[in-house]
Amino acid sequence: MQSRVKQLLLLLSLLLMSAEAIAEDTLASVLSMAAEQQYLAIDYQEVRHLQLLSEPWQATGRMFVSPDAFVIEQASPQRQLLAANKQRFWLFLPEREIRRTGMLTTPMAIKSFGLFKPLMRGDRDALERAFDIQFTATAKQWQIELKPKRSSKSLYKRIYVKGNPSQPADQMKTEMEDGDYSEWSFKQKTFDADIEERVKALMDEARGL
Repeated sequence: MQSRVKQLLLLLSLLLMSAEAIAEDTLASVLSMAAEQQYLAIDYQEVRHLQLLSEPWQATGRMFVSPDAFVIEQASPQRQLLAANKQRFWLFLPEREIRRTGMLTTPMAIKSFGLFKPLMRGDRDALERAFDIQFTATAKQWQIELKPKRSSKSLYKRIYVKGNPSQPADQMKTEMEDGDYSEWSFKQKTFDADIEERVKALMDEARGL
């Protein structure tokens, strides 16, 4: 259960880096644009490659981000909701009638989410304190590689975020110390009034209102 929350919170944090990048961009310019992200609606697919499974595990869904809230609605293989405001998160598994909630300041949330706050804020100084960073950009793709400086404070061995020139990030890969890894692909959608209402409804559902 906690592993799923950690994975989804990481996805949220990194998708907020979906600023437009071009071949001439630097890490500083990408982070600066990332800090300007306010509203996101994204279709995503996740593929987990686990040594304990003979076949990759796959999931699809949508993510919604606004200044005051975020929601990740997994559509398959089972519907799940992860919602959060600036203080708390809520996990709801409708098929199993399970609800979980917690503060974003708990040790679990800090380890999985707090480490990546510099990405959302475009805070380069804080980012460089937490990660060894490699940024590359070519005519075909830009990439940010993040390697935690202290493994005890991270769930991952290495993280890659990629995107096409002048386009938001559309790929992410997270590698674990044990060799397991996950691949994400995502496509940004228009965040309109209907989406805003959907976010409110999903937040209420996740909180049991």
